[in-house]
Amino acid sequence: MRSSHQAAPILLMTTLIFRRIDAFSSLTRQIFPRQYRTIRYATEKETMDQSSHALCLRIPTPEDMEDIAALLSVSTTSGDTILLDGDLGAGKTCFSRGFIRARTGFEGRITSPTYLLSNTYLVGEDGDKESDGGLNVHHLDLYRLNRTKEDLMPLDLDNVFTNGIALIEWPSRLIEKPERRLDVTLTIDVNYDTNTMTSDDGEIDDERCRIMRLVPHGGRWVERLQFYESEGYFEDLIVDDE
Repeated sequence: MRSSHQAAPILLMTTLIFRRIDAFSSLTRQIFPRQYRTIRYATEKETMDQSSHALCLRIPTPEDMEDIAALLSVSTTSGDTILLDGDLGAGKTCFSRGFIRARTGFEGRITSPTYLLSNTYLVGEDGDKESDGGLNVHHLDLYRLNRTKEDLMPLDLDNVFTNGIALIEWPSRLIEKPERRLDVTLTIDVNYDTNTMTSDDGEIDDERCRIMRLVPHGGRWVERLQFYESEGYFEDLIVDDE
């Protein structure tokens, strides 16, 4: 993690990760064929079954938050959804920044689309645009919306969930959640202090760690988390899920 290797930039780290898990990515492409992209919404029973694969991480710094997000962006593709929940200031935008920069190569300013509702980033925007066939990352912030079809309809969520990578803040506004997703819940750890946490948009500005709870839904996300855990990517961060 960057707290141990401050000089390692996010993009270099993710390049190394991509190389290391190439075999894993090939395997998942065989296990989950293209027709799996057809959208399917989770039942309550399926949601409960997946919670047994949850991981809980302690995130000391904004750099660590971005690094974990970058790791989770590896091999994401059409139909992958990440739902970001947590209180104001818990680090959702920090996570989004690390994820988007690592997955797309975009180096500009990344903020939550609180008023725009949605921002779209092309995968490979600063690199090989042909490698992912025009794949987009859709970053949505639903904070200002009500949980109604009228509010959600302009976002064309069926298309977002099916044909792109969806990164959604304040997912409690959704009426339905897709089956294939990763739930990320961020909370402030009031019992564990570290160095002052600051970010370029001021979202994280106190000395408290964040707790990140990861709950995978669908076999693809379960396989990914199990792989990362078995390879030791999380070993210094895992805490008991209380």
